Amino acid sequence: MLEKLLRSGSVQSPPELPLTFSLASERQLRLQHYSEPLRAWRFLSHHVRRYPHDLRAHTQRILLAQQEVLRSRLAGSLQDLFLALGNAGHLLRERLFHLVKDDLSRADEMFFQEWLQVAADAAGVEAYQQWREGSVLSTGQDTASIKLLAIERSQETAEYSTVMEEVFACLEYGQVDTAQALLETEVIAGRADAAMEEELVNIYQYTRSKDGLANMIRHLQENGSEVSALWLEKQQESEQW
Repeated sequence: MLEKLLRSGSVQSPPELPLTFSLASERQLRLQHYSEPLRAWRFLSHHVRRYPHDLRAHTQRILLAQQEVLRSRLAGSLQDLFLALGNAGHLLRERLFHLVKDDLSRADEMFFQEWLQVAADAAGVEAYQQWREGSVLSTGQDTASIKLLAIERSQETAEYSTVMEEVFACLEYGQVDTAQALLETEVIAGRADAAMEEELVNIYQYTRSKDGLANMIRHLQENGSEVSALWLEKQQESEQW
């Protein structure tokens, strides 16, 4: 599932198609080859407003906003990812923050650093709703609001026929940390098949978790488990993460 986010795509310039068509199928996370970054950012902003849990679009939009012409919109773009994920996806939020923090103002850097360190519960999330230029998901409110309808995935009550079914449900809701924990449990217990291992490796690569990958390989080796070529190949690639 996450491997779709990791495809590097072609290094060649895209064909001369309308932006809507070329960006909709774009798999690269850094969109440096687009001649009109503002138009590309606006397209992604519209997409994020409609599909706030599209992590690939969030990532493309944040990295695109590092360009000088879009720098003023960087904090707002990053804020939208944090709002969309809530307390989930800590590794992804932390990774993207560290990738762009040098391009943030000192005030914004401290703001997101604090946000990463505390849990934004239902009562405290309003503190992070202050509008920033570039944000399309913040409400701008600084007072508590009441949701008319709450839709969430309940891990305690949900029923899944397989572990992978639950993993995919977690990923769809942006709960990458939970999906990783589920897969690691299966691998450590010796119950993981090739598909589970591949998905776990993809998560490590997507979150750039070199330590997580190295620790899991070390655990497998210490327990006498066979370490497949997939793990060793990704460990070698992780030197470039």
